[in-house]
Amino acid sequence: MKDLLKVLALCLILAETCAVSAQAQDKKLIASPNIIQPANEAMQFPEFWISRLKGDQDMVIMTPRQITALNKKNRTRPTERKNIHGDVVTFKNSVENNTFGDIEYHMENPLGRATFPGSDIREKLKKVRDSISNKKLYDRRRIAYQEERKTELFDSIDEDSIPDVITPRYGIIVKHTLQRSAPTHAAVYTGQSGWLDMLQKAVLETGTPVAVLHTTKSADWCYVKSDYSYGWVPADHVAEGPVKKIRSLSESDNFIVAINHKVPVFTDKTFSTNFTDFYMGARLTLVKKSTAGYEVLVPYRRPDGTLDSAAGWVRPGADVSVGYQPFTRRNAFETVFRLLYRPYGWGGTGHERDCVGTVRAVYGTFGIWMSRWTEYTLYNADTMYIFPADTPRDVKYKYLDMCEPGITVCGFDGHVLFYIGKVDGVHYIIHQNGYSYHDEDGTELRVGRVVVNHTEIEGGGNINRWTELSVYKP
Repeated sequence: MKDLLKVLALCLILAETCAVSAQAQDKKLIASPNIIQPANEAMQFPEFWISRLKGDQDMVIMTPRQITALNKKNRTRPTERKNIHGDVVTFKNSVENNTFGDIEYHMENPLGRATFPGSDIREKLKKVRDSISNKKLYDRRRIAYQEERKTELFDSIDEDSIPDVITPRYGIIVKHTLQRSAPTHAAVYTGQSGWLDMLQKAVLETGTPVAVLHTTKSADWCYVKSDYSYGWVPADHVAEGPVKKIRSLSESDNFIVAINHKVPVFTDKTFSTNFTDFYMGARLTLVKKSTAGYEVLVPYRRPDGTLDSAAGWVRPGADVSVGYQPFTRRNAFETVFRLLYRPYGWGGTGHERDCVGTVRAVYGTFGIWMSRWTEYTLYNADTMYIFPADTPRDVKYKYLDMCEPGITVCGFDGHVLFYIGKVDGVHYIIHQNGYSYHDEDGTELRVGRVVVNHTEIEGGGNINRWTELSVYKP
């Protein structure tokens, strides 16, 4: 009987411990409300902010010609700028020491490269291999990766077969795809409580041209270079073909661009069968626009891996623009607010967006091209105010008040966001907020979505952390 009582007592203790642990876990995972005070319901709509703008909200900030010139300038823009004190600041080391060397600051059309040094590619792959080898990693179940799994992954890459000089094959992405630092769909975390997949680096949109540089032994993954990144994509998401044909699909003067999270494309005029989806900022060649909808050309991969295209149809009322949207403050507000409350997706995880992905998508609808990391995005504007992180808040606000809402991107090495305006002395932003904050009771609230909030909330939206303000104007 005594033994039974001991067992029951132990069970009660364990149950209580598990309950406390579960409560603690639940406390960590409490979601924040969509409306984060002092923001209110009216502030959740673009019209609220547009109505507060001074001047003509529909005035074109940069013409297509000026945007083309900006894109060209950013292909060679130096990593050095002067801050508000006249001192030279640089993030050259950040560019050179990029974790895996797979994201580029200067964007470059991959179709223009005839050869690639094999040693460069081997070095990029080695960085990934060393990082995986030297860390204790966990899978989606929070179970430690076994060495056998790592060995199998490294063996599939087949680095020894990479020649000293790589002559690329050229292709185009036929499906919105997640680009990986290693050829696996499996998520990899650096801790049991981690939630950022260390192998997820970028998203490549439908219609993106790529140079195919290497394949796995099984030929089910391709190592490709896009205009701003190197990495692995599933082979069946790439169709290879002649450069001329790829350019005709990716660089056509006649196109539509998605201006919402994603837009469905159908195989027929009755819109009964889905063909594919294309996401905000992506474009498809336009064949014809009519009251019945948009007829477009969609790239696809033949069974032998080669490129072809087929007709697709987009509904007449779809959220698309014929050609890039005019870069106006109204369009900027309306476009970013179409993503309000979209869930956070590190590097595109779950086919969502992180902070940079959100900015890239919005500005992509205007034809403004941006790379992947925060500094790369912030340094793409001609008008910048740079300051040390410990600059007094009143000084930062003085410069922020000089910036135009709707076309100003703010942040630091780690986060980037849109400035949208000032109400009753409080500055507000909209951003993909992957951070948490604490309420008055000390409860931690995870945001994890695109939200409107003020500039003194905990996390990346807090102005105390900011080091750059970038205004996209001539």
